[in-house]
Amino acid sequence: MNSTRKKINHQSVFKPRTKCDDNSELSSEMIISARKTGQLNLSSRGLATVPLRVWNIHEWTDEEMKHVNVAWDSQNEGERWWEQEPLKTLNLSCNSLIYLDSKIELLSEICNMDLHDNLLETVPPEMGNLNKLQKLDMSTNKLETLPSNFFNLYELRYLDLHNNALKELDAAVGDLIMLEYMNISCNNLTNLPVGMGYLVRLVSLDLSHNKLKELPPDIMSMRGLKKLDVSFNHLEILPPFGELRKLEVLVLRENNLRIFPDTTGCIALRELHLANNCITEINVPSLESMGKLRALTLGNNNIEVIPEEIIQLLNLEHLDLSCNNISIVPTCISIMPNLQVFIIEGNEVKNVRRDIIKCGTSRVLRHLRQNIIPISSESRLSPLLGTDDSTFPDKYCMKRTKLLSLTSRNLRNIPETVFDDAIEAQVTCIDLSKNKLCILQNKLRIIATVTDLKLSHNQLSLIPDWIGENLKHLQHLDLSNNQLSSLPDSFSLLKFLREINISFNRFTKVPDCLYTIDALEILLADTNQIIEIDVASLAQLKRLATLDLSNNNIGFVPPELGNLKNLRTLIISGNCFKLPRHATLMKGTDEILAYLRDRIPT
Repeated sequence: MNSTRKKINHQSVFKPRTKCDDNSELSSEMIISARKTGQLNLSSRGLATVPLRVWNIHEWTDEEMKHVNVAWDSQNEGERWWEQEPLKTLNLSCNSLIYLDSKIELLSEICNMDLHDNLLETVPPEMGNLNKLQKLDMSTNKLETLPSNFFNLYELRYLDLHNNALKELDAAVGDLIMLEYMNISCNNLTNLPVGMGYLVRLVSLDLSHNKLKELPPDIMSMRGLKKLDVSFNHLEILPPFGELRKLEVLVLRENNLRIFPDTTGCIALRELHLANNCITEINVPSLESMGKLRALTLGNNNIEVIPEEIIQLLNLEHLDLSCNNISIVPTCISIMPNLQVFIIEGNEVKNVRRDIIKCGTSRVLRHLRQNIIPISSESRLSPLLGTDDSTFPDKYCMKRTKLLSLTSRNLRNIPETVFDDAIEAQVTCIDLSKNKLCILQNKLRIIATVTDLKLSHNQLSLIPDWIGENLKHLQHLDLSNNQLSSLPDSFSLLKFLREINISFNRFTKVPDCLYTIDALEILLADTNQIIEIDVASLAQLKRLATLDLSNNNIGFVPPELGNLKNLRTLIISGNCFKLPRHATLMKGTDEILAYLRDRIPT
């Protein structure tokens, strides 16, 4: 009896799936819902084939025609054929589909198609006729090639092909010019076509877990790229990344790199991951342009020296140099203002005991800091501080690093001797952020070599005229989180200023003096009390690429703002205007500007 039951169960489990079984998965209720909403979800239905009625879901059967009510009756709760929505979203993911019918081209209005986690081995050429398709997920299938017609999907914005068996990409991939997100990780690609350089709208590109040995030079034409992941490949050489000025995340771990990548010019870079390569030294010139870098991972390489210039990475929070050939950790590491995680295990370090290293970041930094300045000097300076942490960098340290960093010291005044040392050292960067400064001491005006000045998170209510008159080489100025409501007219003299941050202050308008700075590229003025956008004045800033006016009191957005086509990042959310609506704001800068241009009176 038991053996019979087992036999019956076994047969029921392995009963072959028929097309009739697949067709029955699409119920009349689902069809009615799809006609009303334009969405159809057939995910995780065990489908081996696509139900036939999917391809002509809006065609009425004879049985349906018998029951249709063509009367225009507002009280009719039945299906109203005149209010049907075309099918725009189709989810066929997590099934067992082996192929797609050529009838797929009948879904002419489809915008979003999800086919991930199936058994697809081919793509029908007819898919290339879906000229409204914007999002396509075909990840985790068995695709080895893509038909040439596939690259006729000119409106495609999102393409996910990860975890397939692709061996090559046709150069026609460059025809997908609207593409913003592309994931072709976990395939068998050995090279990339030159045509990829035409994908200039790409924001995120994932090429990880392939077999790439190099990147085509024209990948540097992707000027909008913010994230590039080429980890777990066989890369040996890299082109310079300097043209990718919007790049924020660069992942190159698990490759065969011997040379630190040339990131000179990548001014927006926030994360650089280079672990598990064969890199022998850190490229000092690249560090100079990575002022916004927050994470640098270089574990498991062959690095022998930590250059003192690494202190130029003022915003660095995470530094991993584990498992290299480092013998000396420079003391300047201890005064990096934002460093929270410093990993140095797996090296034969001579100037920091192993037991100290095992205690973690704070203990290592404290040990290094003790060697910067003698105790007698600390006691001499402490009455000036109002804080127990009275250690100052000496002029020799400043001369090597070109940096004066006194961040997070609870300072109200700074000893003039510190400025004297900074003058002699010809520092180019001064960081006085996160203190209690109410005024700026006049001695600071003499340090004319400064190009980067950070004064955020203080109690400043007034900026002296001499900032513009004396510090004429300034390129980056951070005045955020203070109590400012105006800036001196002398700021118009800062001809080299590229970035200014006046966020979290009390401005009721963008200061007029900023509109005459021709070099200005980044203007951050969020979280103030600004009430209007002066488009005519903003139009004078020909190089302005980033404008943040979010969280202010702006009640109207002039349509003419859409004519500022040089803007690459525009943030105006959190204001009290009604148009553009939130949905438009979430689509990004290009959509916002296009929306505004469409509303300019003719």
